Amino acid sequence: MKKLKILIIDTNPIINIGFKSIFKNSVIFEVVAFTYKKNEINEIINQQEINLVISEINFKDGDVKDILKLFKKNNIDIPLVVFTSESNENKSINLLKSGASGFITKNLRKKSIKRILQDIAFTKYGSKELNKYTRLKNRFNFDYNTEKLNSLSKRELEVLKLFFRGKRNIEISEKLNINQKTVNTYITRIMKKLEVNSKTDLFLLARKHIKQPY
Repeated sequence: MKKLKILIIDTNPIINIGFKSIFKNSVIFEVVAFTYKKNEINEIINQQEINLVISEINFKDGDVKDILKLFKKNNIDIPLVVFTSESNENKSINLLKSGASGFITKNLRKKSIKRILQDIAFTKYGSKELNKYTRLKNRFNFDYNTEKLNSLSKRELEVLKLFFRGKRNIEISEKLNINQKTVNTYITRIMKKLEVNSKTDLFLLARKHIKQPY
C-alpha cells in the first residue's frame, strides 16, 4: 500500500526525529520532509508529494495561521494538524475555523497520535489510501458518532449547529430565545451525549458530521 507522506514544521529538529520514530514501522504514514522556515513550505510541497502536514503553532518566521493562509491562497488541499503544548480552547477553535484539520498535544501517547492522524486521513482520503483494518475501524467510529448525533433532541441539534457556526453563547441565546445559562446547560448535555471532553473535540465532531449548519 502507498504510504501517506508527512511534512513536519517545527523549530526543533528533535520533533522531526520523534515523529520519524513514531512512524518507523507504520504501514500508513511516512515522514519525508522537515522544515522550520515558512518560505520553504511551498517549495517542499511543489517538489514532492505531501499528504499531511504537522506543524507547531509558532516557528522561526511565522505561525500556523500563515501556513493556512498560504494553503488557501495557493489552493493547497492538504490536511494540516497542529502540534502544540497549549490548551487554549478559544485559540484551538479559531484555528479549526481557519482550516486546521485537528490537534495533537505533546503529552499524548504514540497510540493516540496515530489514532488521531488516521481519523484525519480517513476523512480526507477515505478508503483509497488506507488499509482494510483502518477503514473498518474508522467506518465504525463514523457510524457510532452518527448514532450519537441522532440521539440529540431538536433543540440540542439547533444549539450544536449554531455553536459549529462560531456563534457565541449570547448569540445562540438571542437566536433561540433562551437565556445564556440554558445555552450552557445544553452544551454540557450535548458534550455528555456525544462523549467528548472539550469544545475543541465537539467542534471537530460537528465539522465531520454536520453538512448543513443551522
